[in-house]
Amino acid sequence: MDEDYVVWSDAYSVEFPEIDEQHKKLVAITNELLQSSKDKSSFSKAGLLIAFSDACKYAVTHFEAEEKYMKKSRFPDLNTHKKEHEDFLAKVTDAFNKFEVDEFAAIDLAIFLKKWLLNHIAVVDKQYSPYLKKL
Repeated sequence: MDEDYVVWSDAYSVEFPEIDEQHKKLVAITNELLQSSKDKSSFSKAGLLIAFSDACKYAVTHFEAEEKYMKKSRFPDLNTHKKEHEDFLAKVTDAFNKFEVDEFAAIDLAIFLKKWLLNHIAVVDKQYSPYLKKL
């Protein structure tokens, strides 16, 4: 697989099956977006707009689930974590709006999603893992 793509490994696991499955789906979505935005032969701006929109909707669903479990487990940094989610959605919305104007911004948006996702799962989400394991 191209080094631009994300390969799931147990190093990303937060050891909470429902969240790990959602993270795996986010990785798969990110890889699909990277592939679609790089593959000029099958490039469809309308298709990419739909794919990015669907990815954002899934991210919101995932964030809600994460935040629910963080609240239930009394994770002390819930508000900071929620702020990261809000900042991410604001950045993606901004990038998405640029993409609607400049279709060549698709790869930049996909790469941003990849970098943010990897850092968020591997670093930020790991912080709540001990709390969720107690549920």
